[in-house]
Formats: sequence, structure tokens, C-alpha cells
Amino acid sequence: MYPVLFKIGNFSMSTYGLMNMLGYIAGIYYLIYNRKKIGISTDTLWNILFISIICAIVGGKLMYVFLSWDALGYTFADKMSNIFLNFRYGFVFFGGAIAGILGLLVYIKYKKMPLLKTGDFLAVGLPLGHAIGRIGCFLVGCCYGRHFEGPWAVHFTNPDSLVPTHLHGVGLHPTQLYEVFANLLIFGILHFAYRRRHKHGFIMALYMICYSVLRFIMEFFRGDFRGGFLLGMSPSQVISIGMILAAVIFYMIVSRKSEYNVK
Repeated sequence: MYPVLFKIGNFSMSTYGLMNMLGYIAGIYYLIYNRKKIGISTDTLWNILFISIICAIVGGKLMYVFLSWDALGYTFADKMSNIFLNFRYGFVFFGGAIAGILGLLVYIKYKKMPLLKTGDFLAVGLPLGHAIGRIGCFLVGCCYGRHFEGPWAVHFTNPDSLVPTHLHGVGLHPTQLYEVFANLLIFGILHFAYRRRHKHGFIMALYMICYSVLRFIMEFFRGDFRGGFLLGMSPSQVISIGMILAAVIFYMIVSRKSEYNVK
């Protein structure tokens, strides 16, 4: 598609980076617009967002390196070069989500904020930003799908695309766009559920389950390198199952003592 938006000298603007930036902005704007619902100050919200974004970037890159180590190059120098020079892409969402959550837990506990109430609020904006970021994946050609010749198949022909050259011009599942629409649907579900009566912690658990189910299904349509396989499942599918179980157990525990968002 369009991996590079424009070039000025040696500087180039990647569409992947641009769309991820717009995704962050959309998610941040949604949270800022609705922050008064939980009585959080703008400064505190910005601190939370800054910490979560930094942790998510680092965690997403580290999990990508862990899952794709053998594919990063033959020598250690080649691997290091691919890790740092290709920082415009090469991230695993689950790694970013886990690291971002851990960073938030530390900060929220440090500030003595209500963990479940704050977590529910932040969870709603996550799929909105993720949906927009996936458009960047589509434009740059990463996270591409398997061979598919249906009426909505996509064909990548740009030589700068991350789709392998032997797949240029070949019909593929538009897996990136599948995730765009699915994440928007999840955002709508969370947005609606957040405004209904629920126990604190429910929205976080609901998001974990919704996205994990989505990711488990999407792995069957992905055509890019998926890492090692366990019992016929990709690492992301194994993580998805773990996340679903964790979400169910988490909510079963916290729902016993947590209060409702409205009386």
C-alpha cells in the first residue's frame, strides 16, 4: 500500500508511525473528554498515559524480539540492527498491553488511586486507539493475511511494503482491516457497558476477553511469521487462552468485594 507517507531528504514519515500516533491521540482525547466521570485531574491522566505508552512501546518490542529472534538475522549484529533500526514497526500488542498494565499498576498504587475504577475507565479507550493503529499496519504491509482470492482480497504491490516480494500481487486476507473493524466493535461494546450499571473491574475483564477471543480467531487468517507453535497453536493463541482464563479468574475474585459504579 503506502509504507512511506513522504520523504524530506533523509527523513521519511512512515504511515505506520503516523497512524499509531493518531491512534494514541484518539484514545487520549476520548479519555480526556470523559475524565470527569471518575474525577481524575488532567495532570494525573497525562502521567498515566505517558507511563503506559512508554511501557507499552518497550514491552511490545521486547515480546516481538522474543517471538521473532530466529527471524531477525543470522548473526547477533544483524539481530541488533533489525531491532533498533526497524523501530517504526515490529511490535507485539500483547507484549505492549502486559507491560503497559504493569506500569499502570505500579503508578496507580503509588498514587493510591482506586485501581479497578481507574482501570475500567482506561480500558474503554484502548480498542479505539488500537483500531486506528491497525490502519498503519495495513498501509505498511505488516501483519498481513494468508492467501485469499475472495471479493475483498487485497493485493500489495509497493516494493517498500513489508509483505514478502513473492506475495506481491497475490490476493491476501485483509487481516489488518479485520482487526480495525473488530476493535471498533469492541470499543462500542465497552463504551456502552461502561455507562451501564456494573461492578468495578468488569470492563477490564470484558476487554481482556473480547480482544483475546478476537486475536485467537485472527491468528488463523494471518500469513506472516507467527513464531513457534504449541499443540498447533501460535504463541499469540496460547497467550489469548491465558488472558481469557486470567480475566475470568480476576473478575471472579474482585467481584466479591468490588462496588457497583452506580448505586
